[in-house]
Amino acid sequence: MNPVEIYKILPKTNCGRCPQKTCMAFALSLLKGEVKADACPELSEHARQELSKIEIKDWKAELIEKLQKEIQEIDLSEVAEGIGAELRDGNLIIRCFGTDYTVAPDGEITTSGHINPWIKILLLHYIRTAGKGEFSGRWVSFSELKSGMVKEASFRRDCEEPLRELLDKHFPVVERMLLALGATPTKHEASKYAWQLKALPKLPVLILYWPEEDGEPSALKILFDSTADRFLDVESIIFVLEGLINIIEHALSAHNH
Repeated sequence: MNPVEIYKILPKTNCGRCPQKTCMAFALSLLKGEVKADACPELSEHARQELSKIEIKDWKAELIEKLQKEIQEIDLSEVAEGIGAELRDGNLIIRCFGTDYTVAPDGEITTSGHINPWIKILLLHYIRTAGKGEFSGRWVSFSELKSGMVKEASFRRDCEEPLRELLDKHFPVVERMLLALGATPTKHEASKYAWQLKALPKLPVLILYWPEEDGEPSALKILFDSTADRFLDVESIIFVLEGLINIIEHALSAHNH
């Protein structure tokens, strides 16, 4: 089944009572295996039985396989310098959030610790983009990057706001996590707290945080070197920062248990 075929089986009411809010979004999530049919409160028994026949696709595994095939067509020695990677024995060594990852010519990725699908997709896409250029040293907001205006609301909702809330609730722990991921505290005239972090060799980010003070609500802003869009498109940059949020949330969950 494809998403449209699944959508036809759904109530098509967009009732908003499931996390996906719309029936088409629910259809896509169902196909990816992110939700089960039972999550739809308005589904008939017949529809439930029909949807139980769906073959769930592991979209992450499929995307990784596709990206690996593309990487196999790239001469890693030609892209290494441009993306700030080290070439060692024919492999690329890329540092991401303070950890070194080894990428082989066949696209396989290894590291000394745990590796998840998110990091594989990110690193393979970073290599495939094959950006070049030196940092400008000029920090800009997400909206100033190429096509950033279009995705600005998503970036604020999925990246800046969640990180602000995490710092509001767990400042000391979250700051320690940022430092463990390679962040460096820095001074910035506009904010009380600032950290510079290299998400990837050519993707430094500047996190500015204003805690709640004198009745003024807290605020957070994430800035990028103006060259960031040479190395990843804005959708991928959102993907990077969402990954950072997930790392912190998982670490917090483990810390609390």
